[in-house]
Amino acid sequence: MAELSLTVPTVTSAGAGAAAVDISKRVLIRTGGSVERDTTIDIITPGGGWTTAGEEVTFANATEFDTQAQVFLNGILMFTAENAADDNDVYFVAASGQIAFETNIGTNDMIQIWKFGTTTSG
Repeated sequence: MAELSLTVPTVTSAGAGAAAVDISKRVLIRTGGSVERDTTIDIITPGGGWTTAGEEVTFANATEFDTQAQVFLNGILMFTAENAADDNDVYFVAASGQIAFETNIGTNDMIQIWKFGTTTSG
């Protein structure tokens, strides 16, 4: 079996002026069977059946997840939501880094979570 190696660098972009955009990236690849829809996935320590790369990405609350995250499933941008009732592709579960998808996740599926934040130069 071939090994997969990923390098996920932090990206910082500063424009002339006051703020910089920081992007934190996390990658999860499902290596051990499928995960049923609406099952909580811990993006920091997902447990067995997952390969991870990149930084630990957390969100303080549901609003931060919905406004500062981009989540991709196999390269396709998902619609984020604050909770399951919003009926979008992926939603926030808990601030410790837990999300859930409204679709099944299968073996070899790749999840990418990008968190966008700003820092002010001073």
